[in-house]
Formats: sequence, C-alpha cells, structure tokens
Amino acid sequence: MRTIHNMLLLLLVLPLATLAQDKDLRTKEQRLYQIQLRQAQWKVDAADLEMETRLSDYEETRDLFQQNIRTLDQLNSYQRSYQAAKLAYDQAAIALEQTRLSFLRDATHLSIVEARKYRTAAGYRQVEIILENGSNLSQAMSLNPDKTRAEVSALLEVRNINVSLESGSKKMVVGIPYEMPIESLALGQRQILVFRLLRDENEVVVVLKTLDGHRENFHIVLRKDSLQDTPTINSVQFSQEGDLNSRVRYDLILERLAEDEKTFRLAVLNLPHEINHSFIEKNTNANLSQVKFSEETSQQQLELELQIPEKLSRRFIDQVIEFYVFVTDADGLRRIEELNRSDAPVSKEDLASLNGNRERFELIPRGRGALETTISTRYWEVSSNESVAVRIELLNMGTLAVENIRLALTPPLDWTYTSDPEIIERISAGEKRTATVVLIPPAEQMVGEYDVRVEASGFCDGEKVEASEKELTIRVAASAHLGQNILILVGVFALIIGVAIVSIKASRR
Repeated sequence: MRTIHNMLLLLLVLPLATLAQDKDLRTKEQRLYQIQLRQAQWKVDAADLEMETRLSDYEETRDLFQQNIRTLDQLNSYQRSYQAAKLAYDQAAIALEQTRLSFLRDATHLSIVEARKYRTAAGYRQVEIILENGSNLSQAMSLNPDKTRAEVSALLEVRNINVSLESGSKKMVVGIPYEMPIESLALGQRQILVFRLLRDENEVVVVLKTLDGHRENFHIVLRKDSLQDTPTINSVQFSQEGDLNSRVRYDLILERLAEDEKTFRLAVLNLPHEINHSFIEKNTNANLSQVKFSEETSQQQLELELQIPEKLSRRFIDQVIEFYVFVTDADGLRRIEELNRSDAPVSKEDLASLNGNRERFELIPRGRGALETTISTRYWEVSSNESVAVRIELLNMGTLAVENIRLALTPPLDWTYTSDPEIIERISAGEKRTATVVLIPPAEQMVGEYDVRVEASGFCDGEKVEASEKELTIRVAASAHLGQNILILVGVFALIIGVAIVSIKASRR
C-alpha cells in the first residue's frame, strides 16, 4: 500500500517538474506578460461571475415582483446592480484586449537593414533605405497560445506607415518625397525606399509614423556608395568670358561617394595650346595635377584657372571655345595627352571612349580696342596772334578695330581749334592714323604759357574706348609793330652814320 502511494506521488510530481522546467525556458519578459495576462483574465472572470450573480438576483427579484412579493424599488435596485456588474465586465474585457494589444505592439518591430547615400548620373544625391518588418514571432506566439502561427503572423503585419527623412541637426524634412506611404509590411517583408536629398547630409533621421499617432525615430549615419567609381564633376560657372591678357577661373566640385581610398588625375581636353591652364586648391592655392578621395574626404573644391594671352590667335577671339575637364586614371590621362597634340577638334566617338568623368566648359576670349596718342612736339613757342598746327598720331594697340574716333582738346580760354579730319571712321588693330589739329588764339592774346589737354575716344563693339590724356604747352611771346621796327632801324642807321662822320672829321684835324 505504501508503494502504491509513493508511485502516485511520483506521478503527480513529474508533470509539475516538467512544467517548471518549461517555464524556466521562457524569458523574463514572457513570464511577466503571462502574469499580467492572467491578472487581466482573472479580472474578466471575476467580473463575469459577479455579472452572472447580479443577473440571477435581478431575475429572481423580477419574478417575486410579478407575484407582488418584492417592491418596485427593490427591483430597480437589483437591476442597477446587474447593469453595474455588466459594465464592470465590459471594462475588464476591454482592459484584457488592451493588454494583449500592448504586448503585441511590443513584439512588433520595424528595423532599417541598410541606408546608403549615392549620386546618380544626372547629378542628384539620393538615399536608399531598406525597411524590414522584424517583429518577434516567438514572443507574439507566447501571448497567443490559442492561435496558429499563420494567425499570429497576420497580427504582426504593420499597416499604413508614413516614412520621411529629417536633418540630423535640425527638425526639417530634407528628402523628396516629403512623406512616403507604405500600405502594409508583412512579417519578414522588406521595402526599398528611395529619397532625393534636398541638401547634402551625412546623418539623417528616418521618421516612421502610423495612423494612431505613434512615431519612431531612427538616427542613422548614411553609408556612402557610388554608382560609378570615378568622381563626378560639377561647375556653376561653366561658361565665362575673358579679356585678352587676363585670367579666368572656373569653380570645380569633385565628389566621390565611396569607402575606399583612391587617387585620380585631372586633365583638360580641346583647349587651344596658347591658353595655359592650372588646377588650384581653393584653400591653399596649390597647383594640383591629381586628387585623392577616401571615406573621410568625399568632396574636393578646386578652381580651374585659364591664362588668356595678349597675342591670342585672331580665329579664337570673340568665338566660343568648347573644352572639357576630365577626372580620370593614368590610362585616360595618356589618351587625353595624345588627343591634345592634335589641333583638330575632338570627335564624339573619342570623347565617349575616354575613361573617367567629364564636364563641358565654354570660354569666350573677348578682344578689345586700345587707342594711344603720340605727339612729336609737345612744347611750342609762338608770337601773339600766331596759330599752332599740331600733328597727332593715333595708334590702335588693341586686337579689334576702333571706329568713329574723335579728337577732343581743352584749349585755353577764348582759343578755338579745328581738326583734320574731324572723325576718323576706323582704325584697325595695329593700324596708325594721323590727324592735324590747329589751335587759334584770340585777337588779343596776353603773353604767357598755356597748357592744352589732348584726348581721343572711339567705339569698339558699342563700348567707348578712350586714349590716355596728353598735354602740350604753348608759350606766347609779344609781337613788335612794323613801323616801330623801321623807325628803330633808321635811328640806329643814322646814329652809325653820324658817329662815322664825326670820326672822320676828328681824324683830319
């Protein structure tokens, strides 16, 4: 009999030990969820029992009331008690469902598998994000032991998600579209989202919002990636004009989104040999021939400087020179140097065959007209009322013709002047023309020195061209009267004769 009792006790202990062992396999959160669920379920059961009791009391009182054994007040009191118990049961059931849903929400999780930034062939910066529904199925199964795996997986499906990109430092949207909707994301499913960056960002905040107002933020550092290994080239000032004997600078922005380190060569193609070029680092003004990119250095800002000579070939002046800037490898540089040795324009086929990336630029060398005046004699000494004829040479020192040239003088007060010719219609580049200016003094001009300013101006392509101002000096001396001069000569002659006569008579004595 004692043996049978021990066997029965062993049979009861073994299932309990196995149950305890199973409970130990659950996580702390799962055990806590089970306790809270049992508490919520106990409240529902207690409320259900109370509601059934109150219902039984109410029905019994109603029967007695119909037999005139209980009063109406007693019936109403039992009815209110039943309604209060029913309301408590409904509230307990709602609380149980809310507990289940809250635990289910804890098991639901959206994760960002990958986030990378890259630059497209069109030059746009884009961000690609891979979003995954990585909800905890085992946790959800422990919360719903009465449901199948498929039923629980359906519960973990997330619906109506809105995704947006915000700046890492400021709460502002930096991606287009401003908000991207996802209708549903099943358990284990992935969704690829592509945003175009409104401004360059290395860190962004991925914002996930649901219809119930729940918001989740993911602060992430974007992984740099590139669709092309070679850096891209961009320039805002890709088309410029420059005068002869001047320097022109173009801005260059080179960008390579990659995580490895690599060096690239810089080259210019299709630029006339007469125009020298150099690549300059903006911060140090150092001349560069190659650039290095790494994970820390993904962008380089340079300047391309062109030196336009004063004696540029006439066929390039006021013409659009189309040339290309390349960022390439060593093989591409050698090929570009071979093409540069030829004066023939580069064909589209040769451009397409070159390694690396390129950007098209334009240069318009502007010619100019430059006048210079030359006066051989700049000091004149004349008598009163005597006019002055000045010979002036006009030389076009520029590269373009100057038209409608006029001489302008600033003579002394009451003086006048004439110019022959009054207008020189055209002076070609390097050509010299001569004009004669006659300065006429007034009828009664005082003795003294007078300064005259000489200026020349014309027009070149609608723009006024002026020569540097020159000055000449005119000294006016007093003019003697003719009759007075004759009388003086006669007096002198008479004096000489008188002295001679007196000398002869004195010698005879």
